[in-house]
Amino acid sequence: MSVATDMLLAGARTVMGQCLAVGLEDRVLILTDEPTHELARHLLVAARELAPAALVLAGPVGERPYEEVRDRFASALRAERPTVTVFAGVDDADLLAWDDGFQSLLDELGTRHAHMPGLDARCLGEGMAIDYAEVARFTEATCARLAGAEQVHVRDAEGTDVLLRCEPGRRAWSPMTGLYTEPGRGGRLPQGETFCAPLSADGTIATRVIGYPFNARLGLLDEPVRIEVAAGRATQLSHPDGTLAAELWAWLTEHENGVRVGELAIGTNTALTSISGNLLFDENVPGVHIAFGHPFPEWTGADYRSDVHVDVVVARPDLTVDGVALLRAGAYVTTSDPDTRTAP
Repeated sequence: MSVATDMLLAGARTVMGQCLAVGLEDRVLILTDEPTHELARHLLVAARELAPAALVLAGPVGERPYEEVRDRFASALRAERPTVTVFAGVDDADLLAWDDGFQSLLDELGTRHAHMPGLDARCLGEGMAIDYAEVARFTEATCARLAGAEQVHVRDAEGTDVLLRCEPGRRAWSPMTGLYTEPGRGGRLPQGETFCAPLSADGTIATRVIGYPFNARLGLLDEPVRIEVAAGRATQLSHPDGTLAAELWAWLTEHENGVRVGELAIGTNTALTSISGNLLFDENVPGVHIAFGHPFPEWTGADYRSDVHVDVVVARPDLTVDGVALLRAGAYVTTSDPDTRTAP
């Protein structure tokens, strides 16, 4: 997708000025690589309009040993001791996000951090050149509408028909707004979702976007992967490409709790209108993504963990919450719309 330079710079200014609240007292460090360098330069320009800023090149992850890239970034962090950091680079397996040592270093420094693995022009332009105060407002409002939900039913035209049971008494429905304005706060950008860890799920999920570590290679599939789930676990998986199906099934089954449905999330960034094949962008588009594996217990209150977390995106779904419509074909139903109640 071709994105105008002024839109890319506008997105970079949103990252720095609104999402990370960069001010004169800050020191900004951008961690990037050669494939993402041109986009990262927009972030550097926007940062330098507000505060001292520098850029460090390493990687990309996957073309060089991961430890080499991580250690280069870690050395720069220790030397510069920034107050604001951005990772914008290739990390197809999302290794930095899962690296306890790297995350501990960010915590030690108390940085406000934006994590942008697989950043492309659409993510920086369309995904960021918008009002994140409105994203935050709508995300919080949607989270409030979901409070106390017990059953969520998701259907779409490609064959998704899955009923998920939630626990209203557990720490459910956390809002992810994209505003990281306090020391030690951080997360992905673009952003806009609310999520929980469901207690169970039964039915069929059809998806054409598979998360890490498959996303960069697969992009937007021509035909959906179909995943059957029962009692909160994937039981079988099919796709016209049998090799792909076998690879994905092996990844889920070879890791403890990999087949468990660990996350149910609803995209709340209404400025984004269609999926792209890039998970960084797609999981925020109004719709649903469901993840197998790690349930982020620190956010959801779930009582288990996993070494994997594989998101699958359901595009343009109908979604009902305890029988009340929240989404129709991926568009939010307003509380004033007539006939919002549907059969469960």
